[in-house]
Parts: sequence; structure tokens; C-alpha cells
Amino acid sequence: MLTQILPGFRELRTPMATGVLWLLSLWVALGDRIPSPAKATGFAARVYELAGQIGKPGVGAAILFTAYALGSVVAIPANQLLREPTPDLWEPSILLPEPWPIVQGRPVLVQHRSAAAAAGYPAFANTRLLTRQAWADLQAHVSANSLVVWLESHRTDRHRDVAERILLRYVLDELDQLGTRLHAQSSTLYDDRDRLMAEADLRVNIGAGISILAAALSVRVSAFFVFASGLTVLFVLMGMARARQANDVIVQALVIGEISSTALTEAESAVEVLSGATQND
Repeated sequence: MLTQILPGFRELRTPMATGVLWLLSLWVALGDRIPSPAKATGFAARVYELAGQIGKPGVGAAILFTAYALGSVVAIPANQLLREPTPDLWEPSILLPEPWPIVQGRPVLVQHRSAAAAAGYPAFANTRLLTRQAWADLQAHVSANSLVVWLESHRTDRHRDVAERILLRYVLDELDQLGTRLHAQSSTLYDDRDRLMAEADLRVNIGAGISILAAALSVRVSAFFVFASGLTVLFVLMGMARARQANDVIVQALVIGEISSTALTEAESAVEVLSGATQND
């Protein structure tokens, strides 16, 4: 029973907590402009009248619903803070002298056996999406892909390195889809990942809400409240750490073979095509 309730609660708590903090911030900033019941006229008077009719439980429910609706709009996914923009240098036509041939919808390195390193060749030494250990495990997993091994034997080290880095980028872009596959393959692992990501989203959005509330309090009450915004950094950093742990679950599931990556699977199947093309040449 508890396992059935918790997933729904995880989905509710982040927008709810976020919305409550934002509503509280709005009340601090604009509360003195709201007329009291005795002075209310027009629409404000009708709102007070409705509140009297539905009672305190109804008012509380309305506030919670408003908080949830507002939080759903302004909530920030923790992974969004970790993703790096894909630079133009990742385009195959820039990495190599000519565009790559296409095998099963993806570019493959087959030409230019002695392609020289171009200026601005991306190092791609790390990613903020994963912990260092998970990143090292993912690199080792990708480096064992048949396409990378084939390029190491039949092309230059540069071809191998570029292919490995672009496959890594493809896998990182697939993280959300891999999470969906994990849900179908292993409910236990997916629940671990979902719990960690829910905690990450909650911490990040609480931190953002605290910063907004601290700003409102510093303007309306005392400038000393601006120091409370330091909690924002703490909550956001904790949220980002939890998000990395959630992404690590997906990577480890990929490494142990619990789920498969479309990019890596297509790269594996491309080796046979490339080998046939090499023999024909």
C-alpha cells in the first residue's frame, strides 16, 4: 500500500512546496495591499463572502490547489541545471574534413584515415550530469563498443576518439529515454532513481523558493534577510548531488546490461556494414 502511495506523493510534494513558498513570497510583497474583510469592496468582498461560505477547510484546500498549480508552472527540474549546451563543435562536419556517411540514421566514421586534428577539438573530459565514478564507468562501457574497437583497428586514433566522444554525447542525450526503459525493465532500480530525482527536484525548488522569499523579506522587513538566501546555494547543491546520483542509477543499469542504449546498439550493428564496405573496397 505504501509503495503505491509514495510515487504519487513524490509527484505532488515538489510543486506543492514550491507553490507554497512562492505564495508566501507574494503575500510578503503584496499582503498590505489586500483589504481587510471590513474594508473590502467589489471583487475582494465577494472573495471574503465565498471564503465564509466554504469555511476554513475549503479555503485551505483552495490555497493548496493554487500552490500546486503555481508550483507546477515555476518548478525547475534538477537535471536542467546539470545539462550543458551542446557546442557546435560536436557536429561531425566540423570534427572531420568531410561529412560522415550515414548508417542506420547515424553518422559513422569511415573516411579520411589520416584526418588531422582540427582546431578546437572538444576534450569532453567530464560532465556535470554524473559523478566521477559513473562517468568513468560510462566511458569504459562506450570504449568497449564494437564500433569504437573497429575504428581503433581500421582507422586512426582520432577517428576512435571522436566516435567515442560522440557516442558518449548521444548516451547522455538519451538519459530520459533510458530512464523510461529502466521503468519497464526493473521496478526496483527505477524506484531508486525516481526517489533520488524527486528529492533532487524538491531541494532545488525549495532553494529557489527560499531565494524569492528572502528577497521579499529583505525589501519589506529587513535587509538582513538577504543572508537567508545563502540557504539557496546549499539546497541547490544538495539537489544537484541527488540528481547526479539518480543519473548514476541509469548509467549503472546500462553498464550491467539491464537496459540498452539506442546509440550504442546502432553503433554495434554498424560494424558489420562497415566491415563489408571495407572488404568491397
